[in-house]
Amino acid sequence: MRIRFRYLPIIFLFLITLTLSAQEKYLQSGPMVGYSEMMEVLLWVQTNAPASVQFSYYEEGQPAQKYRTAEVRTELHSAYTAKLVADQVEPGRKYTYELYINGKLVKRPYPLKFQTQHLWQWREDPPPFRFVIGSCFYVNETEYDRPGKPYGDHYEIMTAIYQQQPDFMLWMGDNTYLREVDWYSRSGILHRNTHTRSLPELQPLLGSVHHYATWDDHDYGPNNSDRSFRQKADTREAFELFWGNPTYGIDGGPGITTMFQWADV
Repeated sequence: MRIRFRYLPIIFLFLITLTLSAQEKYLQSGPMVGYSEMMEVLLWVQTNAPASVQFSYYEEGQPAQKYRTAEVRTELHSAYTAKLVADQVEPGRKYTYELYINGKLVKRPYPLKFQTQHLWQWREDPPPFRFVIGSCFYVNETEYDRPGKPYGDHYEIMTAIYQQQPDFMLWMGDNTYLREVDWYSRSGILHRNTHTRSLPELQPLLGSVHHYATWDDHDYGPNNSDRSFRQKADTREAFELFWGNPTYGIDGGPGITTMFQWADV
């Protein structure tokens, strides 16, 4: 078989595209930007099968100087989620980042970026910032929605928030809605969190706005649940798996309590 040399660049480009697409199929949701500090930022991603994930990142305008996070293998037990820390950063900078799955670049059709906190104390006025608060995020799954007209819909609000480009988003609870099929199994709880996080309209917002979260009754359990809820350990575990807060609990005790500072707030 003879292949004319003039076709080789086309074939080579096709093979590269095929390889990139092959790795993209492993991406379930994210990437998401978590907490931001002066010297590190958390990055989160979820695959749909066991895979090796890693991020590269560089200061805006300096793509020649790239840094990499550690490489992590996603596993079924943790819902194929991974948290990686970008720790070769400087205060008050903006960075572009890239996702690698199984060693191959996975491009996204929207910007992936994060920022570090400014070192303003004793030096200058704290920098201005913008943030958004949200809650009650019900994502439909027809076979498990209640009969009749269900809750949910109007996901374009995620696009509207993204277009405003806030520095961070604070999720105030009911960030997902556990259904009857989810309440009493770890599998159901992880499924619900995965399903909500995978909403297409949410992905651009996850990729470039920092996210912090607390919870309420519907991401904890059934409506108005209290400490008697049987699966509370599983929902707490799911919260930790799916969010990028800096800490969870107080003095080593179980919980989702944390604190963070942005500028002077």
